[in-house]
Amino acid sequence: MAKNKWLWGLVGLVVLALAWYFLWSPITPKGQPPLTRLTNGDLFVSQFNHAASSVRMVLLLSPT
Repeated sequence: MAKNKWLWGLVGLVVLALAWYFLWSPITPKGQPPLTRLTNGDLFVSQFNHAASSVRMVLLLSPT
């Protein structure tokens, strides 16, 4: 029974590590700028307008 708890704990840690790596890691492919969290509205507008000559995409994520 104790081994089963350790196994589930280890599986949980692996899942959390993978979730962090794929969801919250700022790693991007070569040649692409790193990911940035835009928490200030003015910063978002300036970054969006700066790239007016290229294709832009906005991804909005909501916790609800």
